[in-house]
Amino acid sequence: MIQEASMRKISFLLGLVLLTFVIGMGSCATPKKDSQAKPQPAPSLTHPISMVWQHKDDPSVDLSSLPKVPGLTVVSPCWYRVTGEYGKVEGAAVPGYTERAHKKGYQVWPLVTNSFDPDLTHKFLQDPHAQRFIIDQLLKEAETHGFDGINIDFENIYEKDRDALTSFMAYLRRQSQKKGLILSMDVTAPSRNPNWSRCYDRKALTKSVDYLVLMTYDQFSRLSKVPGPTASFNWDEKKVQETLAQGVPPEKLLFGLPLYMRLWEAPEGTKEYRARTLGMWQAQQLIHDKKNLPTFRKTWLPEEKMTRVSYTEGGRDYVFWQEDALSLYYKSRLAIQYQLAGTAAWRYGFETPDVWHLLEISQKNGAHASQQ
Repeated sequence: MIQEASMRKISFLLGLVLLTFVIGMGSCATPKKDSQAKPQPAPSLTHPISMVWQHKDDPSVDLSSLPKVPGLTVVSPCWYRVTGEYGKVEGAAVPGYTERAHKKGYQVWPLVTNSFDPDLTHKFLQDPHAQRFIIDQLLKEAETHGFDGINIDFENIYEKDRDALTSFMAYLRRQSQKKGLILSMDVTAPSRNPNWSRCYDRKALTKSVDYLVLMTYDQFSRLSKVPGPTASFNWDEKKVQETLAQGVPPEKLLFGLPLYMRLWEAPEGTKEYRARTLGMWQAQQLIHDKKNLPTFRKTWLPEEKMTRVSYTEGGRDYVFWQEDALSLYYKSRLAIQYQLAGTAAWRYGFETPDVWHLLEISQKNGAHASQQ
């Protein structure tokens, strides 16, 4: 009896040891894949594309956290810039941004600038090691944060670096393709300006990118000595035609839309104008506040397909060409007319909410037209 009791006690103790061991092993074991949170898959890219840039990390414009924008398919947060001649890239992604954006159906193509510095750009375009360093940093960021693409915004470049810029983009294309990334590049509308337009070999660049984004703005920049619209319809159409004439395939071209305008101001009776940027809601507020002035004028321009607003107050003349949902709707129709890949708008936060609804209607009409 004593022996049987001892055996039962030993068996009980061994059972406790075994149970403790199993529990301990269970706590160290790798969780089953089914219990792990699965990353949100990237949404497929639908056409026509509707893209917008997010210029800063602020809750008021965080597209990954705000309610879904009607019709929007791609967001481009302005996160990165090349700051060193040896290829140093500064900037950082917002943790969790891509995951949240994917849940809303957006692809994420962060923007990368050259700091708009022609000397800096010349140096890294002449240095293969610097170029490799730039690309390595961008691809690492893309892999870490799950980006779907990259948007290159290199501007103010010496015309002599035109071919070097094309070569850099070809190199970036080869490396980014290995990671399955969509590559886009922003280019200005054709003009005679060497640093701001002639620096781009648009036809050659299309061989190294999925999309060229045509920045069809500013028709009249803030430095212009003469006031005028940011982008009138007839000017936009001319620039689209000129770009296509350079050999850019329409299916690779995104048409740029400005969500802003400029308020031009000069001492009364002079032509010494200075300009500042207006968002759409600011323009609407100005119209509301100034409409009862005896000098207030508001005129629809049929060729430009936008409204010209002017008034005099406090000894100063004011004028602006209003961008609103209607003017943008007309512009967006150019993307359909010329069978372009879609639109890209600068920048989120300048617009009024009705813009997105009209652009969505235009986008759906474009998709329907392409299927016919």
